[in-house]
Amino acid sequence: MKEGFRQCMAWLHTWTGLVVGWILFFVFLTGTTGYVKDEINRWMQPERPMQQANYAPTSQQLTQALTFLSQHDDAKHAERWGINLQNAERGHESLELNWSLPAKEGEAYGAYGQATLDTTTGQPYAGAHPPRATGGGQALFTLHYTLHYIPYDWGIRIVGICTMFMFVALISGIITHKKIFKDFFTFRSGKGQRSWLDAHNVLGVIALPFYLMVTYSGLIFFLNAYMPLGVPSVYGFGAENEQRYYQDVYPEYYPDQVKLNENQAPAKSIALSTLAPTQATLTRLIAQTDQYWGQDQVSGLTIYSATQYSPMRVNMQRQHGHEITRPNSTLEYIVHADGSTAFKDKPPKPVARVVADTFVGLHVGYYASALIRWMYVITGLIGTAMIATGLVLWTVKRRPKQLKASKMSFAHGLVERLNIGMITGLPLGLAMYFWANRLLPVTLETRAGWEMHALFLSILFAWIYAYLRPIPRAWFELLSLIAVAYLLLPILNALTTDRHLWATAQAGDWGLFSIDLGFILFGFIFAGCSYFVWRKRHSILQSPVTSKKQKSASMTTQQTIPESTILESTMHNTLSNEDRS
Repeated sequence: MKEGFRQCMAWLHTWTGLVVGWILFFVFLTGTTGYVKDEINRWMQPERPMQQANYAPTSQQLTQALTFLSQHDDAKHAERWGINLQNAERGHESLELNWSLPAKEGEAYGAYGQATLDTTTGQPYAGAHPPRATGGGQALFTLHYTLHYIPYDWGIRIVGICTMFMFVALISGIITHKKIFKDFFTFRSGKGQRSWLDAHNVLGVIALPFYLMVTYSGLIFFLNAYMPLGVPSVYGFGAENEQRYYQDVYPEYYPDQVKLNENQAPAKSIALSTLAPTQATLTRLIAQTDQYWGQDQVSGLTIYSATQYSPMRVNMQRQHGHEITRPNSTLEYIVHADGSTAFKDKPPKPVARVVADTFVGLHVGYYASALIRWMYVITGLIGTAMIATGLVLWTVKRRPKQLKASKMSFAHGLVERLNIGMITGLPLGLAMYFWANRLLPVTLETRAGWEMHALFLSILFAWIYAYLRPIPRAWFELLSLIAVAYLLLPILNALTTDRHLWATAQAGDWGLFSIDLGFILFGFIFAGCSYFVWRKRHSILQSPVTSKKQKSASMTTQQTIPESTILESTMHNTLSNEDRS
């Protein structure tokens, strides 16, 4: 392969990585939290019960759910009921209910409600300690593909463009490095730019298959948004043709359509409370479903109300197993007015749907066991570090030219400070997100929004701090602040709740235990980074000038460059020299 082509690929790799690097860092780190979003959800709502060894019988849960839904002021008028059973499946530690009201005139969707029941009483968690409002892990997971403070459609498209840039950067990076796998076993510490490049290479190769998979599969999620002419070219334009496409691809989510003549009134749902299936009927349907999926595989069910043209439907949802693509995740039953039921057979998934579901399944990792899920977390963090080292490498590589010119250019200084703002600001923001969850008043109605505001205000603070402080001091001080913030989180948790490390370990709730343990590990990692920066800075500041020529050059530089720039330059060199202490 010609060297000219490799040089072109190196240029492409460098600039595609830099242009979107800060957004990719944001997406990778927040996306990694999605693999533990259920555990984060429970940590951020300490009022919820911890994991239990034994759960209430399904029949008891169904009775409690139907009683509540049929008597609740809003739920009894709903056209859809959702019941997520309490069981051993991850994320199903409590009995969760939700419902949807009919859409009002001029609206696409009706109001949505939800409740969590205490299976010991059959009543919602209430009284002095109801579950606090929070964005939880789900908000962080959503953040990684929609961003924030901008319209949803803008967010997914911006992330999609950045994801494509990353895919190009990965491919060009593979082409650029002739000895990419040999470089994986090479790390030369204390060699400045060479060390940063080695670190970037090692982090890039160690989980390369994961990066390729998660980047490409991420594009599959919103394929129709990124390629908007694909569906119309086959089905035609217009809402009706788009609906026809979704009915072909997702037949299980659409009931058999009843064709109405012009004299018939539109279909109108009947309130579920007036024609709800009995507990005995649902228990029988679950028993029938167990014959298809095996014992205790039902994780929840959804009940759709009848209309004057179609009967009631009950969808059974299957627990997430270890299949990447589940062949039948739902089963549907028809419930007639007289109580009789019929199984509705479903057509097999289209091949395109199977392929897409496979990529999506790999991306979200719902199939993963606890061990594999933590491997997802580790590789996600490694990917985040790979992006961070690439951003730092860009500045380290160009730093000698800046020092030779005795003045830092505006563009280089901007990149340096943007690096500080995002690489330190986002971890600090995540820590403040958890701090806000514990410190904001539990009764505050907008507390979920303020948790997210705390995250972005921390990023803004880091950017401002990077501009107000000399670059080396900004790195050291912000890294130290992050370390303290994470190390104190378990203490704050113990002071404000009864879900501390000792309590969760005694209860055997290792999901909650792992969150506090993760905070401690993050604290020590950032403390180590802070110590590394301080140690290198100290050794270079104390290094003697060994010759008259060097001393003269040093004095000349000090006379022509402001003190803050000297301090910045010193730190820059400390990151590119061996420790002489």
